[in-house]
Amino acid sequence: MPDQTDEQIAGFLVHILTASFNRSLGALEDAGALDTKKMHAHYKGIGSKYYDIVTEQIELTANIAAPALRQLFQ
Repeated sequence: MPDQTDEQIAGFLVHILTASFNRSLGALEDAGALDTKKMHAHYKGIGSKYYDIVTEQIELTANIAAPALRQLFQ
């Protein structure tokens, strides 16, 4: 990890956080805690309203966390 840039670390984190978001959302929907019908109408991949909102927040979190994660491995 010390050889990775913060941008590369953030990229790894984006994939991890995206998988976590999608799995959590699916689990909550399966448990009956969420009705995602409205969300699915606007969550259809890159450029769609809700997808872009979620992606922006995941990327922000990853960029904030990358330097702290790097410090753990130095």
